[in-house]
Amino acid sequence: MSAILGSLRRMKAIFIARNLEYLRDRASFGWNLVFPVLIVFALAVVFSGPPRALFLVTAIGTEALPEIVNFPGVETITDQEDKALDRLSRQQTDLVVKIIDGSVGYWVNGNSASGAILELLLKYTEDRPLQRGETDGEAIRYVDWVVPGILGMNMMYSALWGVGYVVVRYRQSGYLRRLKATPLTKFEFLSAQVLSRLLVTLTASVIVFVGTNLMLDYKMVGSMTLLLLIALIGGLAMITLGLAIACRTESKEFADGLLNAITFPMLLLSGVWFSLDGSPEWVQTIAQVLPLTHVLEAARAVMLDDAGLADIALNLGLLCGFCAVGMGISIRLFRW
Repeated sequence: MSAILGSLRRMKAIFIARNLEYLRDRASFGWNLVFPVLIVFALAVVFSGPPRALFLVTAIGTEALPEIVNFPGVETITDQEDKALDRLSRQQTDLVVKIIDGSVGYWVNGNSASGAILELLLKYTEDRPLQRGETDGEAIRYVDWVVPGILGMNMMYSALWGVGYVVVRYRQSGYLRRLKATPLTKFEFLSAQVLSRLLVTLTASVIVFVGTNLMLDYKMVGSMTLLLLIALIGGLAMITLGLAIACRTESKEFADGLLNAITFPMLLLSGVWFSLDGSPEWVQTIAQVLPLTHVLEAARAVMLDDAGLADIALNLGLLCGFCAVGMGISIRLFRW
């Protein structure tokens, strides 16, 4: 009996000590309380808009549009003709309209049921002459659209936790202080961490890409070389972001909170699982400052639209900027 009581007392002592340690780490304690509230608030904001319209009409120009664009359940956007027809061929819009010399020109996708309904409504409500055009093409499957998001998400987690969390663990265990006594420089240590994690991230991404493609046969119409370039630069951007977080962080719990604070907004706002087309404009603006957004935009452009290097140059340039800023901050502020 005394042995059992002694064991319970020792367990109680460790239990109290661990909880006191956690409570003294105010940053970690705060993240665990505040962060869930922030996530709930962010979800409420992203999904707080009005219900999505039943039909989407793309107008080329804004003058004298047909009455159909004002119908309940119809959302109208404007775009250039080539881009609008490209969206129509992928069934990302239901009808394209354009005023041509006093008549109403319109295009439908012959495979789209929604387009057929809108065409009937247009014929019954429009008095001006109509000029019909038609495209064809199947709708992009959700799996085709979401695969780049899953690959990007996997890259993000591998890069951020594989560097950010590990470096903090090294610091907390005293391993970095031992390295400081060697001729190793900050730049050498950080560069080795970047290259090591980049190799792991790229290898994992290639394996996941090939494996899922064999199972699902998703759409890939662009250049594999460009896709690999996107993975390379995007991986570097994520890794240097992880280093910037870890350069002075001393608590693993606090590092975990910071990493979650960065990854969850990217999961919600970078288009991993769903498009932000119907979200408020300011939400879409915030999304543009997240590196994962540009990784996914570039990857989807290559995989689904056969985009070339010029088409994704802006995304790649911004990712290179993220790399430079993240590495610069890491080298400048890193502490053994």
